[in-house]
Amino acid sequence: MEHRPSDTYYQNERRDLIPFITRQGTRLIDIGCGEGVFALMLKREMGYTEAWGMEIDDKAARIAATRLDRVILGDVVKTLDELPDGYFDLACMNDLLEHLMWPEEFLIRLRAKLSPAGRIFCSVPNIRQFRLLWNLLQHQDFEYTERGLLDRTHIRFFTKRTFLSLLTRAGYEPISVVGTGTTKSWKFKILNALTLWRSEDMRHGQFYIQAKPS
Repeated sequence: MEHRPSDTYYQNERRDLIPFITRQGTRLIDIGCGEGVFALMLKREMGYTEAWGMEIDDKAARIAATRLDRVILGDVVKTLDELPDGYFDLACMNDLLEHLMWPEEFLIRLRAKLSPAGRIFCSVPNIRQFRLLWNLLQHQDFEYTERGLLDRTHIRFFTKRTFLSLLTRAGYEPISVVGTGTTKSWKFKILNALTLWRSEDMRHGQFYIQAKPS
């Protein structure tokens, strides 16, 4: 049976992301837009004049179509070619790339859809997060869940280093990388000190990345 997330999954505003997004141009697209709440918020609060969305879920896409200027329904990999070339100043992918079989190929194709000054913004989970690795090492626990780092629909996993490497191979240059979901565990602090602070990336459950074509 196909797994469909709860309705709240498609209704998430993600206002927490706004401080990490630099206003770029006038046209944006939210890839995996859910019900269009996030893209509409960016349009209203950051001054974009045109907001598009792409969404595979029929119910969510129909709602998004009432909020956004245009919504493309279908698998984002298969429908990407329906987008105009050189058009979007900002392409957002919130918790999307870990759901794709070939995210590098998708990002390569996406470059053609960006305007000359276009950028991408994406959020990705960190498989090297301390709590997750602690549960794996100490409790032999690697159970998929309904949401979070081990969401049962995730088919790709990234660390900070491997994701930045993927961006480079896909032809992008990172502009900003911010870790969120910070752990305050004393166990992590000890580990970080023992590794001479080379484990700093394990502090975070997710990374927010802005990048531009290189």
